[in-house]
Amino acid sequence: MKLLLGIGSAALMTLASASVSFAQETIRDLRSTNTLTLSGEVMRIMGDDFVLDDGTGQILVDAESYAIRQAGLSLGDTVTVTGTYDDHDFEAISITPDGGEIIYIFDD
Repeated sequence: MKLLLGIGSAALMTLASASVSFAQETIRDLRSTNTLTLSGEVMRIMGDDFVLDDGTGQILVDAESYAIRQAGLSLGDTVTVTGTYDDHDFEAISITPDGGEIIYIFDD
């Protein structure tokens, strides 16, 4: 019985440590990093870029105009963006409109 409990406990600990979670970032707390994810409201669209507001701040997202059109983004939409941040510049890798499909961005 003790052996079964020991094996069960070990299996449970292995499963618990195998789950991976990614913390979502806020604009206010951004630092230069590898890849991260932001979610917020589209405040303005300007060609290849749009302004994202997550309630802690705003940031200009470089997303390519074709991806913005494909995602069907409009002012006030909620969107999740994955990309890289460096020196106040957020370069999008993908855009996911609320309830929509992931749109991958291939920078020219």
